[in-house]
Amino acid sequence: MFNKIRIIGYVSLAAFVGLNIAGTAAYADDGAVTLDSEIPRIDRHEYDEVKTATFALGCFWGGDARFGAVPGVIRTRVGYAGGTTEDPTYYNLGDHTESIQVDYYPEQVNFVDLVDIFWAYHNPTSRSHSTQYANVLYYHDTEQKKIAEESKRRIEGELDKKVHTQVKEMGRFYPAEDYHQKYRLRGSGVFFDELNSIYSDPDNFRDSTAAARLNGFLAGNGSGDYVKEVIDELGLSDQAREELLQRLKLS
Repeated sequence: MFNKIRIIGYVSLAAFVGLNIAGTAAYADDGAVTLDSEIPRIDRHEYDEVKTATFALGCFWGGDARFGAVPGVIRTRVGYAGGTTEDPTYYNLGDHTESIQVDYYPEQVNFVDLVDIFWAYHNPTSRSHSTQYANVLYYHDTEQKKIAEESKRRIEGELDKKVHTQVKEMGRFYPAEDYHQKYRLRGSGVFFDELNSIYSDPDNFRDSTAAARLNGFLAGNGSGDYVKEVIDELGLSDQAREELLQRLKLS
């Protein structure tokens, strides 16, 4: 029996082997109950392929929100990467860099698309003032390496300036502390309360597509048309739904 129920965006509760499922309810060891019907529809989508990309764009809160609003991005998580220090923390970061890791559905958004967002979201000709806030384009495999290196050469040619953004092989990624995950959403009252009531386990909250979208939208990312397209899939009450539309000036 699992100590925690980890709900991954593209897998339904019933797919977890070893869970005690009765009807539509799943029970964790602590007795908590999560109804499948309560899970936001966007978190019940199924994907036949999922890939991962990792970026560093200075403070990871902004990048988390930027990528979280991208159609095709399934989940985001902030953390520490690029260094050799074992088990880094925010106050003991060592030689790691604040980074954002993105799981995405390549049929809807591909690595090239995400790299284009990465370059548009920072000034690549500016030197990083510290390792913690460096700009880094990580690659996970040879295909990503080729795309990353070619994109850097292209940007350098277009700007006709030295590009200081680094291209590095991805090593181990260490998720950051819970209070850093979906930072804008965590400070947004009713929206956090409603998602947190569904995903009381911090890992489930962090990995929720609904949480990623709300975190992005609340930070001003995503088009108004896209917000309206997915708002009914985010698991919000009618009150929270209307508040989101009003806050984004969409009603």
